[in-house]
Amino acid sequence: MDASGLLRERDLRVLTAVVEDGLRDDPGEAMPWVVLERLQQLIPCQTVQLVELDLKRQMTIYGQVLQDGGEHCFSTDSLLPDAREWELVWEFLPCRYEFSAGGTAAAIRWSDFYTKPELKNTPFYAECVRPYFRDEYSLQVTLPTLPGNTRTVALFRDTGADFTERDRLALQLLRPHLYEVYVDAERRRHGVPHLSRREREVLQLVAQGHSNADVARMLFISVATVRKHMEHIFDRTGVRTRSAAAALALPQVRPFTQPPTPDRAIIRRISDPQSLSAWLPPGEGADHP
Repeated sequence: MDASGLLRERDLRVLTAVVEDGLRDDPGEAMPWVVLERLQQLIPCQTVQLVELDLKRQMTIYGQVLQDGGEHCFSTDSLLPDAREWELVWEFLPCRYEFSAGGTAAAIRWSDFYTKPELKNTPFYAECVRPYFRDEYSLQVTLPTLPGNTRTVALFRDTGADFTERDRLALQLLRPHLYEVYVDAERRRHGVPHLSRREREVLQLVAQGHSNADVARMLFISVATVRKHMEHIFDRTGVRTRSAAAALALPQVRPFTQPPTPDRAIIRRISDPQSLSAWLPPGEGADHP
């Protein structure tokens, strides 16, 4: 069956609602809550969460959690309060994959890395999950963020069956749009001028030093169209230079790139501690988990 055949017409309507409702809902403190609610509707689960971590400083930036039944929780308290728990996270293969792939990670499940008995025998599960939660299945994907951070959307089930390929496909398709909704919410929280997607693309490229001709060639549009987009950008931002417009209108995040599909070869390489040396806290050697 073709991958698109895994999703039905109703699924596609909910996919659209995730984005449209997110752009209309109150921006909140991180992701608009309606986005998490629609995700739970699209991919049934007990918990949906958005978490951002500072890997270098081993800090929680925030955690946003929607529980089954509609309970909302937003916190900036540390999800991993001590060094031991951070060590266990580094040892847990799904987290290794996310940390090494960063904002380009594909949607993954715990079961891509462990059988159920293997999962329950991992130190991370035994010490950080089992004492507090009954979660046995997870489906998660990262969104672009600042270098050294990781921003993850994760869904958890504690009963029933594992997440399916249909669920993985739905979350993977939503990934760039979840990022778009997050960026839009960030702009609305901070009063950043709203630009169209094409205007943001143009501004992103000119901010990187590309000429109008370069941008036109890269986006397959005319130079005159690039100039018109820049005129609109200047009008909406109220500034007259490219650097000033970029500083005002572009979020300080990595640009979105389409992620690769994970395979077992990639997953096996993630178990090599050397592959994560660039992410280690200052002063830590390659033997850090």
